[in-house]
Amino acid sequence: MVKATKGKRNTMNQKKTRAHQKPIEGHPPEWVININKCVKGGPQYDSGNWTIYRVPWSLREVHKSAFVPKIISIGPFHYGDPGLRFMEEHKMRYLLRLLGSRTTGKGGQAEDLMPQVHNATLLEDLEQAMKELEQKTRQRYSEAFNIDSSDFVQMMVIDGCFVLELLHLYYKFEREKYVDDPIFTTRWMLRTIQRDLVKLENQLPFFVLEKLFDLISVAGDPSLIDLVLTFFDPLLPRKYIKGLIDPEEEFDHMLEVFRSTFLSSVKQNITPASKQPEISVNFPLVQERQLVHSVTELEEAGVELKNREESDLLDISFQGGVLKIPPLYIDDNTAPLFLNFVAYEQCEDGKPFFTNFLMFFESLINSSADVEILHKNGIINHVLGSDQDVADLFNKLGREVVYDLDECYLSQQIKGVNNYCKAYYGSKWRVWFTNLKHDYFSSPWTFFSLLAAIFLLLLTTAQTYYTVYAYYISS
Repeated sequence: MVKATKGKRNTMNQKKTRAHQKPIEGHPPEWVININKCVKGGPQYDSGNWTIYRVPWSLREVHKSAFVPKIISIGPFHYGDPGLRFMEEHKMRYLLRLLGSRTTGKGGQAEDLMPQVHNATLLEDLEQAMKELEQKTRQRYSEAFNIDSSDFVQMMVIDGCFVLELLHLYYKFEREKYVDDPIFTTRWMLRTIQRDLVKLENQLPFFVLEKLFDLISVAGDPSLIDLVLTFFDPLLPRKYIKGLIDPEEEFDHMLEVFRSTFLSSVKQNITPASKQPEISVNFPLVQERQLVHSVTELEEAGVELKNREESDLLDISFQGGVLKIPPLYIDDNTAPLFLNFVAYEQCEDGKPFFTNFLMFFESLINSSADVEILHKNGIINHVLGSDQDVADLFNKLGREVVYDLDECYLSQQIKGVNNYCKAYYGSKWRVWFTNLKHDYFSSPWTFFSLLAAIFLLLLTTAQTYYTVYAYYISS
């Protein structure tokens, strides 16, 4: 949030007055002078350095609650937001803990808030380190902020130290199941903060956290990557999450750290562009790379749906008429998490894995019947109330998402499914046989009803035959 300054209204009035002044004869207008100054100074911000973005307006309007922090601001996008100020007290309290500040305990005795302090780290050390990173940090954001240097560095120190201390306390909480701190003893606060810290607009560059971590960590502390993954794991729990990431990889921010844990096996299975088969000119482009059938239609076409356990969430396969999809658990955390992954991919130049995954599921699910089939096969489990709620959720998630067919990591699987269904729907006999099997062999009762109908038909035929035969003999 842009910080308000005194005399802003007067300054703006002066600018308007100057803007309407007639240029002096023989001198260029003021706007020409200003632009020439910018040209001589060169661009202040290079979009190639951006890693933290304002969520695109169109996407934000559809899913605003998924992107706007509820209780805490981290970084400059929501800096100074009046609705988020009450957490500033907690930030300062956590900073004092990190610095080893002392407070008066019961009986007037001093007690250490955090005795493990690395070489008696001073606030001046943190300030100096962040001062050196200020310009590099500003360049990581997709907007320029009217926050002066002192306030910006203060924000980096306070926000960064709060995040690190929170990660440390949560790591302790996971092992001891109790931390004597208001954020942990107030049930709703911790989960809300977890959701806020995974939002794209609520990030600090990861190198800021790494630098602060180097200054305040002590021997025996877990790595920063371990702390981040432990903190975010409850949003979408998985086994062995720490083995799903390369600790030597460079990350933009905590959101990308958590996103990377879903991509390890998918990246290995991607077919290089040079080895991908050329797209058939005679086959419609949309059917080549976009799924055009729902779960109900796939089941009707004879596609077998299976739960692909012990696989990464995005690792979907199709072979021999069998579509294998890893299980997906859906609760209140799922949609906001996926949407922030998608928003990051919409702004970045990398592979849009979660965008592809989301659009794949949007094509699979058109109604509650599709969700019911996926649930029956162990692919979707949810706590949203009804299957229709899940269908509505997926049908809404894809709105205003730019979907690039050329970047789809599931293109081969989609092509296989579409070709399989095309062969099925191209044969009238297969459609007829499938409908017969669905109508009369889907349950024992329909099967017995069919047998009874056939038996009655045979009896009626026999009765007719003997009646006609007896009449013929008597004649």
